[in-house]
Amino acid sequence: MAYKAKNEVTEDSRKIIDICRDLLSASGMGIKEFLSASGLGNNYWYMRMRYEAPLNTSDVEHIASTFGLTSLDIYTRALGSEAARAYAAREREFQVTDDLVDRIAAHPEDFDVAASKDLNKTLEAETPRD
Repeated sequence: MAYKAKNEVTEDSRKIIDICRDLLSASGMGIKEFLSASGLGNNYWYMRMRYEAPLNTSDVEHIASTFGLTSLDIYTRALGSEAARAYAAREREFQVTDDLVDRIAAHPEDFDVAASKDLNKTLEAETPRD
């Protein structure tokens, strides 16, 4: 694998920068207020907005908290709808499993197998096979 430049802005980096830019735009917050709240410098911010350098994970965390989000929220938005749907589907699978386990634990009698309810099971177990 080839070595990547330290400040290379990859396609995913661009997506993250775009999400951060959109958050600022949608917030109605002024740039000075945003920079003060996020702790980022003016030149630092604008270099990233021009795709001259990527945001690092700490930057994303500070930006997210400025808007009441987590960095995971920003990364999920940057993944796009297809990846976000796949993530949500995995979460639903776990929820379905959890719900089923809870239902069985609450009413185990509803999930007995026929062999457990057979009144003749003891007699049949003692009967020799021919």
